[in-house]
Amino acid sequence: MEKYSYIRWEEENRIGAITIENPPSNALSYAVLSELGNALDEISSNASLRALIITGGKGKIFLSGANVKELAEMDKTKGTQTVSYVQEVLSKIWLFSKPVFCAINGHALGGGLELALHCDFRVAVEGARLGQPEINLGVLPGAGGTQLLPRLIGLSKARWLLLSGQTLSAQEGLACGLVDRLATGESLLEVAKEMAIQIAEKPPLAVQAIKKMLRLSQSPGLKEGMKQETELFGELCATEDKREGVLAFLENRKAVFQGK
Repeated sequence: MEKYSYIRWEEENRIGAITIENPPSNALSYAVLSELGNALDEISSNASLRALIITGGKGKIFLSGANVKELAEMDKTKGTQTVSYVQEVLSKIWLFSKPVFCAINGHALGGGLELALHCDFRVAVEGARLGQPEINLGVLPGAGGTQLLPRLIGLSKARWLLLSGQTLSAQEGLACGLVDRLATGESLLEVAKEMAIQIAEKPPLAVQAIKKMLRLSQSPGLKEGMKQETELFGELCATEDKREGVLAFLENRKAVFQGK
């Protein structure tokens, strides 16, 4: 694999691991997303690979989404372009032919959770919190959150999380199906590897075929929904409420929204 600045690659016993390292918050910046997309393209042709694990570097945050200061400067055009690119990269995880396990080593909020939603399985450390708080900034999750979350945990639960902006503990995530397994920080990767090995030992062509059919089962309306999500994110970036939400966040105060 070529040299990357933000991506660390390891492979052992047909299990690959991508660690995204962009301290201090592991933000999914353009540079990080570019390297992630390139890395996924590069390993997609690795015939020996049977499963993939994606995790974040050390710290309390697994991965964070948009930089709020950058969000403050986004108009409709820039907002649409930004989330379109994020969707393009994350779709490579969704379409990856081998099973993808997400090892959530810290809080997964916003874009960090959306990346996790594109994976097949999620293992989380016990102290992690998960959610889509974008509504507090006057926007919506623009990288698949409104489409993938209800498909995973059901419409009612997803509706509450998306509209309230509240977060779940890892234990609550396990109870509603957002998380598949819990682990301590020390055992997180081992638990993910143990799950990956169980599938890596199965016939690879059958695994790939099942993955393809499972994607198809979730596909009706997904492409159109993602397109609408992108367009609405851009429109919301041009509102006064978005400006107020971002300023309130940066100024550490309660936002006052006017519906403009």
